[in-house]
Amino acid sequence: MSVSRRLLLAMPLALAAAGRAYAAGAIEVAYAGSMGRLMDKGLNPAFTAASGVTVHGMGQAAMALAHFIIGGTLNPDVFIPVSAGPAKLVRAAGRADKAVPVASTSMVLAYSPVSRFARQFATNKGAEWTKIFLGPSFRLGRTDPAVDPQGQYVLFALQLAGQYYKLPGFAAKVTGALQNPAQIFAEPSLLARLQAGQVDATLGYKSAVVSQNLPYIELPDAVNLSNPALAQIYARASLTLAGKDGKARVLRPSPLVFYAMALKAAANPRAAAAYMSFLTGADGQAIFKQFGYGPALGGAI
Repeated sequence: MSVSRRLLLAMPLALAAAGRAYAAGAIEVAYAGSMGRLMDKGLNPAFTAASGVTVHGMGQAAMALAHFIIGGTLNPDVFIPVSAGPAKLVRAAGRADKAVPVASTSMVLAYSPVSRFARQFATNKGAEWTKIFLGPSFRLGRTDPAVDPQGQYVLFALQLAGQYYKLPGFAAKVTGALQNPAQIFAEPSLLARLQAGQVDATLGYKSAVVSQNLPYIELPDAVNLSNPALAQIYARASLTLAGKDGKARVLRPSPLVFYAMALKAAANPRAAAAYMSFLTGADGQAIFKQFGYGPALGGAI
């Protein structure tokens, strides 16, 4: 029996009783768009089955969600971004007291099973995939780095790959302009386009790729942005973006960790607290693992 099926049928009575007693009603959860399948098929229905609390979810680019929350146009009970950047912005704006790590992931090369390059990707050894990426007919898919951390991490990983494989200018040759309309798609649709063969490959979060049952290539630790011990190597990658004030800001990657934040303005703070406890507890962690996510890493923000 799968973990999610077991949880839906036999969630510990103590958790269920506590949820119903202290977390009645419904909550709004805003989360990184790559988490869609995990939330819809795993975490949210399991939490509802245990607590009786209905979860209304919204999955979009995490940085965009952070700005909506800070600006007051979006007021969820819980926010779950990937990477420290969006979490730090929300906390610095006074919207939450802290962000707690709940899971982790790594960057992998996901490719379309119907791509003309699928056979070459399937037999890839070492740096062979970089030659495909540099080919004139190769189609890369990525998300907008101005609003989505995943779009930023694609660029970080490509820079690190160029350094690791000693390929000067590799990232710029692959992506062209930072805002390249031929490559940039909305986060929820990118993997669907990949499955359909509208793009050949992307660099994406392993957690999302596994959830979608897409074929993928593991990348070296020095490239995949998953290992906290290599933080200094990851810091060699950078991205310059214009802030809301028009001034340039330099971004550098941190290891890929998912954080959960109960917001101060939560309409249902008891339910939000129960949801946070579920995410960090044994049953929530088992669901993360089932859907291809790694363990929580590092401390709270």
